[in-house]
Amino acid sequence: MRMKKFIGIILIVFSVFILVSCNTNKEEAIRLNGEVSIKIEVGEEYIDRGVIYPEKYVLVTNGEVNTNKLGKYEIKYSVYTDGGEIVKELFRFIEVVDTQKPSYIEKNNQIFYAGFQYSIDDFLESYSDNYDSKNSLLISTNNNFIFNEPGIKEIEIKITDTSGNKTIYNTTVDVILDFEKLLDHVYRNETYKVRKGVTGIGSSYTTITIDSNTSFSYYDSGSLHFLKSFSSELGDRASIQISATYGKFDNARLNYHISKTGGQYSVGFIDFDATLDYDSLIFNSFRSTINNLNLNERDMIDEMNPRVLGVLIEFKEYVEQTLGIKFK
Repeated sequence: MRMKKFIGIILIVFSVFILVSCNTNKEEAIRLNGEVSIKIEVGEEYIDRGVIYPEKYVLVTNGEVNTNKLGKYEIKYSVYTDGGEIVKELFRFIEVVDTQKPSYIEKNNQIFYAGFQYSIDDFLESYSDNYDSKNSLLISTNNNFIFNEPGIKEIEIKITDTSGNKTIYNTTVDVILDFEKLLDHVYRNETYKVRKGVTGIGSSYTTITIDSNTSFSYYDSGSLHFLKSFSSELGDRASIQISATYGKFDNARLNYHISKTGGQYSVGFIDFDATLDYDSLIFNSFRSTINNLNLNERDMIDEMNPRVLGVLIEFKEYVEQTLGIKFK
């Protein structure tokens, strides 16, 4: 009797062991088909590989992946017995990423002038990204696209999308200084200030009337002239004119001109370096003079000296701030 009871207990334990082992084996047979974590390029098709599980079991999948939108997505797989009992849950993680750089189309055959304001659109016909809008792209450059002097300039434009993908455009441009074109551009809305003509020797010029006492002139020979008029105790009118060829302002010429009614005048000439930063600018004599009014040269110097530095500063500011080019 005892033996029968013992054998019965052993059979029960063995049956439970077999049942547990069978369920354990089936649970272990349930696994993801493919990787747990996946990265997929934005815009690409995502095909879910699902789960491997025994027959007569039921798989329920929850979650979706929008491959047109960057982000992290989760797919949950729940495996049930045919009786509705949960057996195992598994998860797959999908990250939609953007690894493509922005692209551009270069604009060809462009001419760049000193003093003009340019933008990225003057270098690139277009630029875009596979995911981000144009307004979302970060643009950085090594230049503010205002060239303040002629010569060869290196241009670098970096275009970065919100995922950190970066493309770099590099080019070299030969910047041209054309004073006539520059003056037309600066005064395109104030054409009444611009006067053009030809001298008796055939040289063309452009003169800008800055105000009633100040003018700036450019001659196609390359010379620049800044003229400032004053009242004078030595005559009816006086003026200081500073002249130079661009790029040679260190060898500028200054003349102080005094006139009287009837066309008579006296003028003194000085050579000096206009590129230096002067605390004061005092001259002791003229290099030469034309003295039709028979004026005392010392009186002319004394009347001129207090005015010279102010005129030079105004000339520099006009060239650098109004025309947007380097004073040199």
